[in-house]
Amino acid sequence: MGLVRRQALFALAAFGTVGFGRASLAQGAPERISGTFADGTRWSATKPNPWNGTLLLDLDGAGFAGPPPAGAPGGGRPAAPPASSPWQDWLLGQGFAMGGTTREPIGYAFDKAVDNLVEVRELFTAKWSEPKRTLAVGGSRGAFVARKAMEYRPDIFAGALVSAGGGGGLIAGLHDRLNAVFTLKTLVDPAAPLTIVNVKDANAENAALTALLAKAMATPHGRARLSLAAAFEQFATWTSRTKPKPAPTDYDGQLDQIAEAWVFGNPPTVRAGVEKVAGGNVSWNTGIDYAALLRRSGRAPMVEALYRKAGASLADDLATLAKAPRIAADPAAVSKAEKLVGYTGKIKGPVVNVDNDDPVDAASYKLAYRDTLRKAGTEGLFRQIWVDGAGHGGQTPIDRAVAFRLLIRRLDTGAWGDTSVPALQAIAGEIAATTPSLGRSAIFTPPPIPAPLFTWDASNWNTYGRA
Repeated sequence: MGLVRRQALFALAAFGTVGFGRASLAQGAPERISGTFADGTRWSATKPNPWNGTLLLDLDGAGFAGPPPAGAPGGGRPAAPPASSPWQDWLLGQGFAMGGTTREPIGYAFDKAVDNLVEVRELFTAKWSEPKRTLAVGGSRGAFVARKAMEYRPDIFAGALVSAGGGGGLIAGLHDRLNAVFTLKTLVDPAAPLTIVNVKDANAENAALTALLAKAMATPHGRARLSLAAAFEQFATWTSRTKPKPAPTDYDGQLDQIAEAWVFGNPPTVRAGVEKVAGGNVSWNTGIDYAALLRRSGRAPMVEALYRKAGASLADDLATLAKAPRIAADPAAVSKAEKLVGYTGKIKGPVVNVDNDDPVDAASYKLAYRDTLRKAGTEGLFRQIWVDGAGHGGQTPIDRAVAFRLLIRRLDTGAWGDTSVPALQAIAGEIAATTPSLGRSAIFTPPPIPAPLFTWDASNWNTYGRA
């Protein structure tokens, strides 16, 4: 049994009653258990009173903390309660139990992360009772794990709610990021101390990337080159939650916001983490035609306008990229990573994705996930809700609540019902009437989104490096 193997620590705590609004089901104080697995992963679970029988499991369900201090039995002290939020309060108030882990030290071993969530469920069951229904939820890295949970353990997870990450899988995401960083280094400062791949010191790589960005932003030509690099990953053009959305042709305003989030959106820590579990470099740009890539990106008007403003030659820079030495991947690492951080699309329960154009996970990646499901014959199990928001995880709590309500309706009735934008906005209005703390809805119909520049799912697996 997992409980014995993990030698988990238990700790019980009672929360004070949370204000859930008039629609609340909660009457008593929720109960909580928490602890630390032998590998240093912290976990926790919370059961409201009354409980409706559904348990939500999240990679970040015990907070974002890393490994606990050494020395305590079982690997460390029990985790502190995750920070409360209006979204979590709303879920507990509706009677949903919640649980999960910390994302470290598992890192990008998503198979082990799913196993950890299943073990939290075992702990929950041992303390209280077996859930009637278990759902995977998660944002950012948690969205990857939730999608993988639906593939790995359909016997456990009946459905999933995801946001802010992972639609194209990490092979595709790192491929596009390689193209972006390669472009900026090649055109702005070929001597910059960036390894780009095979990252050994993520902090040093991050510092070098920050310096390269600053150098690019110091001149009009450098700004134009940043726009070209950003085009190759279809980087979000509205990234700041504190600044207004730039107009469609305000290319300087868009570039300023791209620059503000560009290093954050190209994190060396992610590449280093994936390379660690894969055993080598998992992305490449061999065979890339950057001129063709720009035409497909949907960003050619912006790039061309900024090059004209700088009085620089886009053709010359594309010619420089065409002649630049390429980077190859490690075939064995690709083979291992594609199964850990990529998707088959073979799911058996519904998945709802509530998302925005995100500097970490571009809108086109969400389309890539839908295409993966289509190839697997499971697209009918998927619905997507678009939010007009900025930044990583730029969804409002009420829009997450709408997406969750949609998921529950599909599970309860076997049908999606009306998922039009007006219908979803009407659901938001109903929720807001009883829980104003969730904020205002930003659900909208997005403009056309360019297709992803690169995809890598089960239909591509075991093909890298083959003639």
